[in-house]
Amino acid sequence: MNRTTAIAIVVLAVSSRLIRAVCRWEEWALHYSAYNLETFELIQAGDWATALQTWAGLHPPLYPILHALGSTLWPAPFTWLVFSALCSACAVVFLMKAHPGQWLPPLLLATDPVQLHYAAEVNNYPLSVLLVSIAWWGLQQNRLRWMIVAGIIAMWTHILAGVCVLFISVMHKQRAIALGGIFLGASPLALKAWQLATDVGTHIQPPLLLEASISDSLSRFSLAYVILLPVLILGFARAKDAACVWIGMLCFWFGMVGLHIAAPHQFPYALMLGIPAAVLISASARYRTGLTSMVTLVAISRFVWFEVGDFSRIMNIQADQQNERAIDVVFNLSLPGDAIVLIRGPGKPDDDRRHFSPTIWRMSPFQPMPSLSTGVRPDLMGQPRLVRGRRLYTYSQPRPSMGTIPGDHVFTILYDGAEERPEIVPDHPLQGDWEPAGPDLWRGPVFTAPSSAPTVEPVVGASDGTPSGPPVSE
Repeated sequence: MNRTTAIAIVVLAVSSRLIRAVCRWEEWALHYSAYNLETFELIQAGDWATALQTWAGLHPPLYPILHALGSTLWPAPFTWLVFSALCSACAVVFLMKAHPGQWLPPLLLATDPVQLHYAAEVNNYPLSVLLVSIAWWGLQQNRLRWMIVAGIIAMWTHILAGVCVLFISVMHKQRAIALGGIFLGASPLALKAWQLATDVGTHIQPPLLLEASISDSLSRFSLAYVILLPVLILGFARAKDAACVWIGMLCFWFGMVGLHIAAPHQFPYALMLGIPAAVLISASARYRTGLTSMVTLVAISRFVWFEVGDFSRIMNIQADQQNERAIDVVFNLSLPGDAIVLIRGPGKPDDDRRHFSPTIWRMSPFQPMPSLSTGVRPDLMGQPRLVRGRRLYTYSQPRPSMGTIPGDHVFTILYDGAEERPEIVPDHPLQGDWEPAGPDLWRGPVFTAPSSAPTVEPVVGASDGTPSGPPVSE
């Protein structure tokens, strides 16, 4: 592979993932960020020992720690989104380094719709793919230490990534050393992992509905997998290491679904199949005349299909900025210290990353948005943040806490479908009637007389040093 081709693939990977980051600045970015709030508060308090033992649900401590550190340095959503996008792009670079004479494996990973779909999420999956890619590079280039380090970090990032690196390590000629090193480095996680695995609450996901899952995957990731699957299978004999990893991870994924640990309608587990799949398809194409051209055409076609969708979303976001929405009205009326409650319609499931938000794009992801401490679980209280001096609460469904948001000046906005059922939103004692603004509804405080100097509400525990007010409770 010549230098020009390598640069072109890297530019393709980076640019497409940054475009994805633009699309993914929406409500779920704020929701997922709130999952890491407990670790953030522990680090702010200097309690690193507890932070290293604190899992975010079923997810090990490393990503919440990295997220907390990033939020401490610059509490802007851009930090979270671009970190993930660059991790996804760097995975392509390490796959390129693993196979320096081949351009097809990195091209396939760079254009993989599953990788693109999850490339800029505020969670540990893009980092997991990067660590798997580093481990694969370590296997192919006989960098044992790198493979062990990647495996340890992968275990601390996501159990799925750690298992994938274990499969990779089994392929190494010094597998005993590799596996021993990884298990040793991950040993502090063992007790908590076992407790979660045996907890009844972990096994609550619905059963697999194969037809529905296939239909959903085809609508999100295109028909390319149907076309490339036979080519992938033909590569088993040519790339046995990749075949073992791919089959092993596929069995592990279905095992997690069968145990009701993994949700069958969610596809981030498929991210770990991307690297061995790219290697298998490339191995098959190299030894069969005409397959390289066909595989390249499919790869470029699925990439164009995906990017058309993202560009359409960006154009919709940009066009909507010219229209007056409720959030524009409320930001013009509100003052620093006031509370703004955003309630969007239910929409598609959270795992469907095609959702975008022109409303959230009224707030730049480059501006700091420090989290506010409420003393209760963030998702129950709208995971509040300080935005332009206002306290911003975001909800995807009505909750009782909406009627108890503190402060004399509280504004509530219904949009993206929530405006169709304003009657299910809890009343707030200090708010008036609903008013339309474009396609949205909003309501605000009732003013009995004009006020020349509205009182500034105290804010609670912002991480940027803003003075704290009284604690917020549900």
